Amino acid sequence: MRPSELSDLLWAQVDRVAPHLLPNGKKEGHEWVAGNVNGDKGNSLKVNLSGKKKWADFAEGDGGDMLDLWMACRGINLHKAMQEAKAFLGIKD
Repeated sequence: MRPSELSDLLWAQVDRVAPHLLPNGKKEGHEWVAGNVNGDKGNSLKVNLSGKKKWADFAEGDGGDMLDLWMACRGINLHKAMQEAKAFLGIKD
């Protein structure tokens, strides 16, 4: 599975994935909002829950797709993020 395909599968369940990665965040309108990728309180990091399939941390200038968010929140590389994301989604290789 390509990273872009897995990212699309994660976006399909963004309402479940965002709180999993950022449990201290909160829903504000069509966004999941947190302080940063460490999950601190605040509102500079925003994950779109509908529409554009993107997230951005406006304080740090980071952003990207769901795998980018997974890597940033967990502090891991793409390979490990894909393994974890597949397990989260129940996908077996």
